[in-house]
Amino acid sequence: MKKKPFQWNYEIKGLLPRKVGLKKKLWLKKDEILLETRNDTLFAYVLGDEGNNGEQKIIPYLWVSSLISSNSTELSGGSGVSLDSPKSLGVRSFLRATMSLDMPDVAVGDMEKHAPKFLRLIGKIHDKYVDVIDKNQFLSIALDYFHDAEKKFIYSDEGFISAIICLESLFNEGPSDIKYKLSLRASFLLSLQGVDALQAFDKLKESYNHRSTLVHGGGSPKHDPDRHLVSYYARKSLIVFLILLKNPQRQSIGSKKRKSELLKEIDMAMLDNEKRRQLKKEIANGLKDFTFNIPRTFEGESNGRPYRITAW
Repeated sequence: MKKKPFQWNYEIKGLLPRKVGLKKKLWLKKDEILLETRNDTLFAYVLGDEGNNGEQKIIPYLWVSSLISSNSTELSGGSGVSLDSPKSLGVRSFLRATMSLDMPDVAVGDMEKHAPKFLRLIGKIHDKYVDVIDKNQFLSIALDYFHDAEKKFIYSDEGFISAIICLESLFNEGPSDIKYKLSLRASFLLSLQGVDALQAFDKLKESYNHRSTLVHGGGSPKHDPDRHLVSYYARKSLIVFLILLKNPQRQSIGSKKRKSELLKEIDMAMLDNEKRRQLKKEIANGLKDFTFNIPRTFEGESNGRPYRITAW
């Protein structure tokens, strides 16, 4: 017997600023994920079946959003209802909206002009790279930890540890010399994007030492005002891995060897100028997919008082 279509209902917190709504419903993925704002709250309706909830369809979009946005997102809800047909997705809603925070109406209006483009950019990146995420388990793990770090805030110990684990998932392939391999490989890849390699190398070694102190019960290390750099390095590294693993030649490598072969390629590029040049060119071309060409910050004056709001 064929299963009836099922609508899973979620609230997405943090993807859009509170009070910023969509003028009309927007497909995040055509015929599968529909977005709507009601009473300043963003809802997602996901088409699936009753036996499997819709989180596996929408979570990768939130991972992608954390790569291009400074916002931390959180998915809640998970109620659902059977549908007569897939065309009924989003016709009825079942979640209670929450109260909103105060924000100048003029700022809200400016943000709403750009919100659909922001959400479509997330969808565009997801659709191009979702196969890379699906086919590389270590990358999915790294994205999950990065998203967790953004939710928990990098200046909290939990968020900081999650960011370091994200980097470990990308740059480590064995039980020895983890700090050195992570710091060297990451700082090299970051340097191909214009980051100061020596600064990144020193910062990552220091951060890994702090991570070890925390997880081994040594207490919280002293306050580090530059801890945000760990999140910055992790985000840029994740984007590069998405770009490099999209390459058909690397995709043709068996899944068990793909990560180790890519790390070998990175190691060789440190020693070979031509390989370094080719890698830098490939990364530069891929970064065009992640170009964020809409305003992030909105500022002005409302009721005689200036405001400045970072929307995403």
